Amino acid sequence: MVHPLKLTSIAALSGLLLCQLGLIFWQRSSFDLYWPLILSFPLLFPFQGLISNKRYTYKWIGFLSLFYFCVGISELVSSPELKIYASLTTFFSIALFISSIYYTRYLNVTTRNTPEQAYSEPADPDRRP
Repeated sequence: MVHPLKLTSIAALSGLLLCQLGLIFWQRSSFDLYWPLILSFPLLFPFQGLISNKRYTYKWIGFLSLFYFCVGISELVSSPELKIYASLTTFFSIALFISSIYYTRYLNVTTRNTPEQAYSEPADPDRRP
């Protein structure tokens, strides 16, 4: 069974990506069509790491979501016609931030070695102190 925080992280990242790509429909000029693509491109990288439970990916995706939080808040304040886009971007970025932080903590707890395992494993001879 998949952990709910993992599902929330993947759903929030997918929602954030769809929200950025949906910005194409709100743009008027051809020059403005590049911004949704630029905003969507960094969101494609962490998908494989999220699906395969890479702890490092869950750690840095929180920092990436803060950028989209800033984008959502700035659009909410500056562009009243993009109120829905800005609200969804802010919501998905907050959901991604919170779920990735807590899922990282969950992964840390579940993969931590117990004291019995630490003493029962043989020492690595190539490891330096």
